[in-house]
Amino acid sequence: MGNTKSTLKSKVLSCFPRKHTPQLTEPQQPEISNQYELRNLEEGKLKKPKFTYHLSNHNDEDIDRQYFNHFFRRHIFQNNFSAPVEEKLIEGGCKVLDVGPLCCTNVLYISRCGPGTWLIDLANKYEDSSFFGIDIKSVCLSEIIPENLELIEADMFKGLPFPDNEFDFVHQEVMGLIIKAIQWDFVISELVRVTKPGGFIECVEYISPEKNGPMMSELYRTHAKICLERGVDTSLTSSLDELISSHPNISQVNKDERSFIIGPNGGKIGTTILNILTNFNTSDIATEEITESQGITKEEYKKKFAKLNKELQNTKPKLSICRFWARKDF
Repeated sequence: MGNTKSTLKSKVLSCFPRKHTPQLTEPQQPEISNQYELRNLEEGKLKKPKFTYHLSNHNDEDIDRQYFNHFFRRHIFQNNFSAPVEEKLIEGGCKVLDVGPLCCTNVLYISRCGPGTWLIDLANKYEDSSFFGIDIKSVCLSEIIPENLELIEADMFKGLPFPDNEFDFVHQEVMGLIIKAIQWDFVISELVRVTKPGGFIECVEYISPEKNGPMMSELYRTHAKICLERGVDTSLTSSLDELISSHPNISQVNKDERSFIIGPNGGKIGTTILNILTNFNTSDIATEEITESQGITKEEYKKKFAKLNKELQNTKPKLSICRFWARKDF
């Protein structure tokens, strides 16, 4: 790995200048210029989407799905993280940061795992360590937040509001459908910047399934197209180790990957992830964007979903979750 050149780096790092030690007083979010053309985008230009992200989190059903998704990932790995930080968390005095939207009402910043579920889970288990989370607008109920957890309203795309070398463990989970291709380098640089020398960073992402049938393939092609129109390249998530390792003070990136079958042929795990994906793809916002992209009616989309469920009885699409973790050099 190291700092060798790669396809991923050429796709991402060439989009904007590197900024590994940004000044928080300056604008941080890189913008896509009018001339910028995202690779593989058929139209050759970025559209201004009707929605910034096609997944709602406004109601109880969406929040429940996000909680469910968190506990599903925890079950798959049998823990909440892969970086070797357990001993320090138990010892106490460990400072942990969770980066990204925790739970918000604006569709621009969707929840990754419910209202701070990952943080609350850890804060309750490791009472002698301190936990921090940033959110564009938190809607967590104050009465459920442990005393050792602090939520801070901030926009990660404008720079993390913390000094250099502040945290022992910095975590980011399931942001691959939100972070634009030209933003990944900046986001990773900020994770590294606020991590202490000797501390750990960890990024968690789903990897698009393989061995799909025709209906599943069409659905994922549509998702990829919709994402590309807003500047998000979902193909980057499978190679985040290359991007992370390209940053100063990172010598090696470890990859902890777990795979499973979507649908009834995957047993209880397959049925569970199918329920999560179904809720994801049938939310009002997702339905509107997908039907518009495919040029079909909502009723036709419902029929397609029925065919997808039937297809999954005879196919075994393999979905993966990958944790990329690295230690910041001394």
